[in-house]
Amino acid sequence: MMDLAQQEKRKHVPWGAAFLAAAVVAFLIFPSPLLTKFYAVGFGICPQRGGHSYFMGETRLPGEDALRAAVPLLGVVAPTEATKLPVEARMYGMFAGFFATWVFSFLIGRGKAALMPKPLILFIYFVFIVVMAVDGVNATFSDLNKAGLPIPFAYAPRLDLRFITGWLCGIAMAGIVLPVVNYCLWRDAQPRALFERLREMAPLVLFGILLLVMMASGSGLLFYPLAVLAPLGILATLAALNVVLVLTLGRRERFASNWREALNPLAIALVLSVVELGMLSLVRYAAFGWGEIG
Repeated sequence: MMDLAQQEKRKHVPWGAAFLAAAVVAFLIFPSPLLTKFYAVGFGICPQRGGHSYFMGETRLPGEDALRAAVPLLGVVAPTEATKLPVEARMYGMFAGFFATWVFSFLIGRGKAALMPKPLILFIYFVFIVVMAVDGVNATFSDLNKAGLPIPFAYAPRLDLRFITGWLCGIAMAGIVLPVVNYCLWRDAQPRALFERLREMAPLVLFGILLLVMMASGSGLLFYPLAVLAPLGILATLAALNVVLVLTLGRRERFASNWREALNPLAIALVLSVVELGMLSLVRYAAFGWGEIG
């Protein structure tokens, strides 16, 4: 008779690892330019307007011309003309901020933190979200004013404000959502908050500022390292929400004790995320075609 350990092992056949590896390979070998694939991930959820996005490729950093001459391959992987990042500055900040916070949580030993933060930290999260909302509403009023509607707005929208308010919102979203994910996913979830002190968020804020400087440089050398954060952030955010749905509906909360056991529900969550993005893309295409919205 099969003992309990063997039965438990069979329950957690790690097909999710094979699926995720196959998904990455399929994404890479699909016969379409890599940048087009990046755009496709965000097509259904982001208007992808040029006036709201960073472009990179036209500016040269000191010594960049010499580096390009010495390494011809850079001409293939680093654009030399203005190329738009896959999503707009605000959404880039929000989704990349969520993804960076998730990665950072493991670096500081809080990858399984499952408690809501203290009231002060929760209030800071609320402020981050409200600041982004206020900047977004002001930007919308500005756009409507330019379209001819007599709607007042407080200040002229700026790409750097769009990004940094989105980035702060992404941190706040992660601080609220990830403890729920960890509580539902991990058997040995940690009874602590993702951030317990304000200063623990400082490295993330500084990293956001670094990304902003990189985008503002306009250098094509930095394009793909920055561009990849957009699809990763979108998929990570949706997968985090979907894994809670998968585990709750399947009544499998708190069953994973290691990554081997966690891969299967994460793979299912990723499939749901891709399906959702695909459906949203179809709706956008039916309504607006392949062009920008607005």
